[in-house]
Amino acid sequence: MNTSSHLQTWRTQAGSTLRTLISRIASSTLTATDGLVDDLLRALGEQPPRVLGRDPYVGLFGQKPVSELRQQAAAGVQVYLERLRLPSILPMDEQADALIRSLKGFSTTRPVGVYPYEGLFGYTQVNISTLQLQLWRQQGGQHLRRLVAEIPDVTPTAADDLADSLLRALGRQPGRPSNRLPYQGVIVLPESVPFPEFRRRAADALQVFITHISSDRLGSTDAVVDDVIRKITTLRGLNQLPGRPIERLPYQGLFPTIQEVTESQLVQIAPTAQRSQIRKFLPHLNATLVEFNVSTPLRKAHFLSQVAHESANFNAVEEFADGSDYEGRADLGNFFAGDGRRYKGRGLIQITGRFNYRQCGEALGVDLVQQPTLLATDVLACRSAGWYWDSRQLNIWADRDNVEQVTLMINGGYNGLDDRKAKLAAAKRAFGI
Repeated sequence: MNTSSHLQTWRTQAGSTLRTLISRIASSTLTATDGLVDDLLRALGEQPPRVLGRDPYVGLFGQKPVSELRQQAAAGVQVYLERLRLPSILPMDEQADALIRSLKGFSTTRPVGVYPYEGLFGYTQVNISTLQLQLWRQQGGQHLRRLVAEIPDVTPTAADDLADSLLRALGRQPGRPSNRLPYQGVIVLPESVPFPEFRRRAADALQVFITHISSDRLGSTDAVVDDVIRKITTLRGLNQLPGRPIERLPYQGLFPTIQEVTESQLVQIAPTAQRSQIRKFLPHLNATLVEFNVSTPLRKAHFLSQVAHESANFNAVEEFADGSDYEGRADLGNFFAGDGRRYKGRGLIQITGRFNYRQCGEALGVDLVQQPTLLATDVLACRSAGWYWDSRQLNIWADRDNVEQVTLMINGGYNGLDDRKAKLAAAKRAFGI
């Protein structure tokens, strides 16, 4: 494994934690836990193992009260762990992890696929966004469902054993009894049903559980999912995937890492925008870019420059006019009295008219005909712009860098073309195009 700065961070955290925990051991006499502390300290200090039957700490610190022996051992463990610079996971790391778990009252058995310290101190490599985490879990769930559902064998395989164990763990079910086939007992079907149907139902359940992992941070569950994906892929002969390198997050390397738009990039595109507006829309814009495959720097530049213009630099999600000009516009579906005002331009790309509200709402799963003002809420203001962009296939014209055609299909003409071009040029600079 390669040198990883977070491994050193974890060792430092482990040393500090162990110093505190060891010093707080309550017993006035030596215990089995002291034996584990002694074993770890000797390993870290490259000392010979403790002689069988000898009390902990004998030969290390001399004759002292038990509390003082623990204090010295705790200090020694901290110093040695902090100075441990070897770049890969070592047996001492395994021992330190197990000791922390024991002293905290946790299970000393780490989940499969989780490295020492990961479940204790988290994933300190990067600050991963909620959007990236949700996307990885969605991709992980979808991918594992296909891996399991498409196992060609009609009888259980080693891959089914792995999938069954993960499903039981995610569903907080007890382990599989030795007299049952994989999935039996967790998938409710008559035992007479062919095994592939159990497998298919289990695959669907795995996708749901993984997509809805409740934690908003990467954790041990994600590491286990990553491990199972790798192992089943290898078992099925689809690819020889090695174990996850310690310097990688769960899912990283299996699925793409998205390049999210930053606040500073939006400021470059719309320098007169209020920062509070940019911060409010930024997470929803990033989610919209993913949802509607506005995925390349050029596509992002065209999309964001257009919505910045349409929304008056992200400051308006509702048309300033009252909408009366749209009254009676049959081409927009405004057949009823008040439709012009009711369905005036809203959202970052100014969706207008009863027909467009209905189509947009159906696509996004919201009744915008009955509740048209929802289109001005933060999430739907962004998603509706993505829907409009996608429904008019504007990625095609963005890929061709044709700002005139993009403008025509959004505006119906070329109003504000100079500002749109200026914003596009700023967006290209922001994205390094």
